[in-house]
Amino acid sequence: MFRHRFDPASLVAGVLFLTIAGRYLVEGLGGRTVSFPWAAPFVLAAVVLIAILRVIFRSRRREQ
Repeated sequence: MFRHRFDPASLVAGVLFLTIAGRYLVEGLGGRTVSFPWAAPFVLAAVVLIAILRVIFRSRRREQ
């Protein structure tokens, strides 16, 4: 099997999507409601972090 390079941006994106899915699961089961204005800054910060990691690791791959 071919080994892939470590891609932290994909890891962060996966965690972000799991968090969003968890939010919907908690609300769907009748649990506590997570308000969007409270969660929006964290989602935005995760998206910015993903973009920064993509730029950093893409430039490193081109140098090699």
